[in-house]
This record gives sequence, C-alpha cells and structure tokens, in this order.
Amino acid sequence: MSMISKRRIKNTFAALMGIAFILPPVQAGEWEVLFDGQDIASFRGYQMDAFPKDGWTIEDGTLRTIADGQVVDIITKKKYRNFELIFDWKVTPGANSGVMYRVDESKNSPWHTGPEYQILDDSTHNDGKNPLTSAGSLYALISAQNKTLKPVGDYNQSRIVLAGDSLQHWLNGDKVVACDIESYGVNTLVKSSKFSSHQDFMKKQTGHIVFQHHHDEVWFKNIKVRELPEQEILPDGKGVNTISKAQREAGWRNLFNGKNTNQWRGFKKETFPQKGWIIVNDCIKHISKGGGGDIITKQKYGQFDFQWEWKVAPAANSGVKYFIMEERGGAIGHEYQVIDDNKHPDALRGPKWQTAAFYDVFPANNRVLQPVGSFNESRVRVKSQLAEHWLNGIMVLNYTLGSQQLQDAVSKSKFKRVDRFGYRHQGHILLQDHSDEVHYRNLKIKRLGKGKKKK
Repeated sequence: MSMISKRRIKNTFAALMGIAFILPPVQAGEWEVLFDGQDIASFRGYQMDAFPKDGWTIEDGTLRTIADGQVVDIITKKKYRNFELIFDWKVTPGANSGVMYRVDESKNSPWHTGPEYQILDDSTHNDGKNPLTSAGSLYALISAQNKTLKPVGDYNQSRIVLAGDSLQHWLNGDKVVACDIESYGVNTLVKSSKFSSHQDFMKKQTGHIVFQHHHDEVWFKNIKVRELPEQEILPDGKGVNTISKAQREAGWRNLFNGKNTNQWRGFKKETFPQKGWIIVNDCIKHISKGGGGDIITKQKYGQFDFQWEWKVAPAANSGVKYFIMEERGGAIGHEYQVIDDNKHPDALRGPKWQTAAFYDVFPANNRVLQPVGSFNESRVRVKSQLAEHWLNGIMVLNYTLGSQQLQDAVSKSKFKRVDRFGYRHQGHILLQDHSDEVHYRNLKIKRLGKGKKKK
C-alpha cells in the first residue's frame, strides 16, 4: 500500500500537519482553556471522581505537583480524538513527568493505553541519557529531534497535534516528533518496547488527556486544547503506481505509471537511458552493473512532498537526490540515502551514510527498516526552509535549509566547496545509478508553495 493511501489527507490543518491540500476547508473548534491559573474544573484524578488536591495544588497561577503528596495523575473530564493541545511546563532539577493522550481508564495505569509526551530534566535525570526517553520524545519509542530546551526552572512551550493517525510533538517552536501511529515503523517499535504486552496501547480512537504525577515537582500553565476536524480520506488509486481522481484534484502527480518512463530522462540527456534501467514487476529497476547513469525528473521542484517505495538487493547502494541542477556539472544535490545498511561498505562507515540519512551531512534517527529485499516507504518533504526525511511512517530527519547548523555540517562534508549547497533550489529529483540493483515504485509528488529558489 502506498504512503498516500496510509496517510489520511487533511483539510484545515494542512499547514499544521505538514501537507497542503485544496479540499474545502473545515474549521477547527474554538480554543478551550483547560487551566486558566485558577480553575481546575476540567480535571479529575485518574479513575477518580474528584480532583486529587493532596497531590496537586495551584500556586502563582500554575498547576503544580506536590512531590511528597498523593501520587495520582490528573485527566481531562472530557475525551478527545483529533486535537491540538498547547501547554507550558517547567521542572525542578532531576524531575520527571509526562502528558499522555487518548487514554482509556479501563487499565491500571494511563500508559497502558496512552502514548506519552515526555517531560523531563534531561541534564540530571537518568532518562535524559537516552534520547528515546528524553524531553519531547514519544516516550520509549521515538526520540525528539533538533530540540531546544530551556534551562531547568524556566518554562518550555509544548504542543501536541493528533489528527487521525498523524501525530506531532512540538517543543519551543520546533517540530521534534512526527509519525503515522498506524505505520509499519511505529507498530514495529511498539512490538519491541515495554508496551508490547499491552494490546490496547495506542489503539484507542478517543480518550482522555493525562498530566502525570511522577513523584517529582513539576509546574504546568497556559493549558489549552481545541478539537480538530475529522480527516478527509481520499480514495486510493486502483493499483500500484496509480493515483485516484481525488488525489489528483488534491495536487498529487504520478511520476511513474508502471508502463513507461515518460516523466524521466537521463541526467544531462534529452532521453531516457537505453540500458541499465528497465520496467519490470511494476518497478523502475536498475540492473546491477547495467550502466545507464542517473535518471532525473523532467520537471523541477523547489517545495514539494515526494513519496516513493524502494527495495535494494543485498549489499546494494542507490539514492534519491533533490535540488539537482545540471548546470553544476555533476549530479550534486541533497541525497536521501538508499542502501543495504548491513552489507554495503559505505553504510558501514557510520550513520551519515546509512538509509534515510542526508548523505555525508546528517544521520537519520528512529529508523525502522524492512528486511533487504522488501519494500520500504520513503518521503522527502520541503516546505519553505524546512526539509524532512521520512522512513516507513516516521520522520527520521529534519533540518532547516540555509541554517548555521546545516552550514557547519556541510563544511565537514564532501560538499564543502559546492556553491550554495545547503540552500533550497528549483531542481530535478534524481534516482541514482550506483551500479547496483534497486527497485523503485509508487513515485508520487505534490508541489508545495511556489518553489522559487531561495538563498
């Protein structure tokens, strides 16, 4: 099944969820204040009728845990399915807490059903040593990326956005976690985690929002929530390498129909290579040592959402590059690495050369791969100056084009002398001939924004 079919297409919160669509807008609900600095009427204790005043108190307009008080989590009286939650929090040195969602009270503990946004002092708590359990993470499953934490004792601003299966964690203005909770990647992580024995974990379609009491002193304030509209689901195409009329009307375009390569040509060539690349079993396949060279899209893209499926033969290497400009001379662009991590020598060099990495620049994290010989689902999304790499339903890398962080990384890479490398360009997308066997299918793209070149 293609990534488009798995990822529900949104309406109103297109920009919020990272995808732009042209479906009729549906308005989100009004903001609902859950805590205004005085009123706790929106909350009660987990599996309790009343608010646990022996474990929580109001102090200077904040909702604070009592460290040596009754250890009871508080939950919203109301249940939520699709929502945006914002809140501020701070911790004492070494403190731990969390915010869980879609929680059902039928189990002994909230974490038996609800995933958790981790609240933590990363600097001194033991959980801070592990990225999977540090602040902002999808606790014990997906680490927070490129995050900025305020000093202990200062307030952090957090946001959770959950619409259908699409989940995002934000921390101090940055998206640090994004995933499809029903994806192969997330399901695989759950099966190998502490949650594997809890069959209802992350399976509830609606539930309470929970603020955790973890024996430590933690403050919360400015807690607001608004419900998001139900997702609009676009019908799939009728088979592999197809898109439906509704998907096309939403802006998606098919780059390979399984029958011809009309959307592609050779790099610096007017036509498609006569050797090396063939169509077989619904795939564009590169034959091992078949030659032919790299192939590129005939059209150029600057801001886009590109999704595809791929598999490699044992020890094989390839890549998907973007921002390809033929006037540069060589096929130089930002590369999403496609490789056999376990056997190819390049991957054995380290994370910056492994699957889904920004090749030689940034490693990918939170990766879940299919076995070699099976198809993986990948995605590159570029919107404004933000770029994301996805693998099997999980955002595994995100970075800001033109940022100092990126330029510092480029300066240590093979691209350090490439003019304007690390900025957004209007360029081709490229499938790499690395002399190895690789298969590509379900190549689909959607333009985002005007795609003008930026520096």
